[in-house]
Amino acid sequence: MSSSFLLGGSMVIWYVYPLWHVVSFRLIGEKHVRELRKYFRVYEIDELAFPHINPYVKAFVFLHPFFFVMSKFGRQVERKLTRFKALIGVDVADSDRISSLAVSMTNYATAMIVPSRFSREAYIRSGVRVPVHVVPHGLDKEWYTKPKDKPSFFRDLAEKKKKHSLKYLLFFLCHSDFRKGADLVIAFYSILRKERKDVVLVVKTMSPDGTFQDIVRSMGGVVVSGWLTEKQKMELYDICDMYLLFSRGGGFEQCGLEALAREEVVLAPRGGSWEEYMPGWGLVDSKPCEYVLKDNPIHNGRGVEVIVEKAVDKAHAILDNLDEYKGRVREHKRFLAEKFTWERVGEKLRDIVYMYSR
Repeated sequence: MSSSFLLGGSMVIWYVYPLWHVVSFRLIGEKHVRELRKYFRVYEIDELAFPHINPYVKAFVFLHPFFFVMSKFGRQVERKLTRFKALIGVDVADSDRISSLAVSMTNYATAMIVPSRFSREAYIRSGVRVPVHVVPHGLDKEWYTKPKDKPSFFRDLAEKKKKHSLKYLLFFLCHSDFRKGADLVIAFYSILRKERKDVVLVVKTMSPDGTFQDIVRSMGGVVVSGWLTEKQKMELYDICDMYLLFSRGGGFEQCGLEALAREEVVLAPRGGSWEEYMPGWGLVDSKPCEYVLKDNPIHNGRGVEVIVEKAVDKAHAILDNLDEYKGRVREHKRFLAEKFTWERVGEKLRDIVYMYSR
């Protein structure tokens, strides 16, 4: 690999992603841009501006998310394909298949990047013919190494836990209630809280108000709302004991990885993308569900649904031996810290640029 290629040189990277609002694609995109800048000149372009830009250099383009832009502006992008060195689509598979419409869009890409083998298999199963590369999400190293600090932002929550000898069950819900399994979390908690008095559900939402939030409060749960910094998010994971990853689908599910990195036990259904970073003992029997995102034009396949009664049984076994299982998480974290870091992600992205720039 020549020095003119790396660290700037003549290579220009356009990283196209949503700068106009804060969504998960933006958060992941920011990490990709940061890592790619270790090797190349990278220009950030908003997804809504990209279709209207006339290229004057033969840029290497990452389009993230791919399907949103192509479904809105496919014709404009198609007319400019010959003016790109490569067009790499970055997206996910939220279910076990993608639609024929989505497959047809991938034909305009040089290659696709997805965050899990689960997503790659869904693309190939659905008929995608361009190369599909797996580049998982990652974490900054401090997620694995930073000691647990004395709670400050969530001090009251921590003091309540200590005073009443409680065990906290954590669940993040920022969007996609059905896909994230909000109803399954409620069903699970309604059973578990009747069988033991030492558990409290803590949910993180964007808004303090809503039907889900009202139900959680009515059951004695706690609602944490609003935007959290990385430090605040770590503190919340550190206070809690078990993360409920009850999603029916998704291309990776970052919250599960974050929880494990902070040595929190995670429960998740068998059959999803998260199996690629989950310890086997944290997986719960599941059953198929007919859809993950109903009537979605892209993600039209099936998902998995945790069997709530099985999850309750496993939760009892873990909560009754919590120190033992947290020790198991610490052991598993060694594997995660080697494989799931943004630095490793950057190396994979660098290699993909090199692969399609020859």
